[in-house]
Amino acid sequence: MVRFALLAHLLIPTIMVGSVLAAEPDLQPRLEAQYAALKAAMAARDSNAISTLLTPDFVSVDLSNQSKDATKMIEEAAALPVDPNKNSHTALTNVSRNGDTAVVAQRYDMTTKKVGRDGNMQDIQITTLSTDTWINSNGFWRLKRSITNQLDVAINGQAVIHKVRPD
Repeated sequence: MVRFALLAHLLIPTIMVGSVLAAEPDLQPRLEAQYAALKAAMAARDSNAISTLLTPDFVSVDLSNQSKDATKMIEEAAALPVDPNKNSHTALTNVSRNGDTAVVAQRYDMTTKKVGRDGNMQDIQITTLSTDTWINSNGFWRLKRSITNQLDVAINGQAVIHKVRPD
């Protein structure tokens, strides 16, 4: 009897997770495609393409609780200089859905090379952890809110910044 209870305890969550995933097994790949489209639009400094991926009331919240709306975020993205050494990747570490809302925990890793103050080339690594809220509108997922929870910056492998959202 104890073995049956243990087996049931181990299998029921698996069955329940399997059922949730079966209900929309393509949600994570669909959102990954949206992140890739946003990355491409930002790299191209394409304000219209960025705008189509955001809800009209989009808000980005940084670690200091400063908010930016879509217009400000797009302006800042367009003003960034092109960086031929930049390499970035976004990983969705958790995706949950409730109706037409999806909440994504994501990790953004970026590396680049920059000339330092001393004139020597430096390897820069930036990692952010964020919680993003996506809204499904007529079958199209749009980003409504992005909250940065953590920022880490390393230069030549040495940590120089580590900030975490205060509780």
